[in-house]
Amino acid sequence: MRAGARLAFILIVTLWAGIIIGVSLIATPVKFQAPSLTMQTGLEVGRYTFRLLARIELCFLIAAVVLAGLAQPRWITIGALVLVAVQIALQRYWLLPDLDHRVSQILLGAAPAFSMQHVIYAIMEALKAALLIAGAVLEFRAPL
Repeated sequence: MRAGARLAFILIVTLWAGIIIGVSLIATPVKFQAPSLTMQTGLEVGRYTFRLLARIELCFLIAAVVLAGLAQPRWITIGALVLVAVQIALQRYWLLPDLDHRVSQILLGAAPAFSMQHVIYAIMEALKAALLIAGAVLEFRAPL
C-alpha cells in the first residue's frame, strides 16, 4: 500500500507542478503578447483562470496531504508540502482578492498605482512549482 501511495503522491505533485508551469508561467504571460487580445479581455480571462486554478490547487493539496499520510514521505518533502500550503493560503486570502480588486478597477477605467503583487504572485508560483518538483524527485529517489 505504501509503495502505491508513494507513486500516486509523486504523480499528483508532478502533475500539479506541470499545471502551475503551464498556466501561470507560460500561458498567462504569453496571452498578453497576442496583438488582437485587448488588455481588458486578457485581464478578465486571467481573473477566471486563476479563480479556477485556485480551486483546482486546493483539490491537489488535499489529495497530496492524504497521499502523504499513506505514503509517509521524508520530513523534507512534508516541509515542502507545508510551504506550498502556506503559499496557497497567502495567494487565496491575500493576493488573489487584491489582484481581483485591481482588475475590477482597470475594467472600470481606473489606473491603479503600480503594485508588486503580480510579481509576488509569479514568484510564488515559480517557487511552488519548484517545491513540488523537489518533493517528487526526493520521493522518487528515496528507498522504500
